[in-house]
Amino acid sequence: MANLTKEELETLQGSLKEFNKCKMQLGETVLQQHALIGKMSALKEQSAQEERKLIDKYGKDSVINIETGEIKPPEKK
Repeated sequence: MANLTKEELETLQGSLKEFNKCKMQLGETVLQQHALIGKMSALKEQSAQEERKLIDKYGKDSVINIETGEIKPPEKK
């Protein structure tokens, strides 16, 4: 039975090690992506709740300047 040379075996093992490392890193990025999607979903819901509060308080068509906090009443049509 023949064996690989030391160099061939090291090259093969090194390639497999790097491949597995890449798979692990890719898996981590997928997990991070799922966590961020969940966080974005929660933030979107929180923002919608705040928006509903502001609509109830200041009216549906009021315009709020996000920089200054100034509230303009709805424009009359």
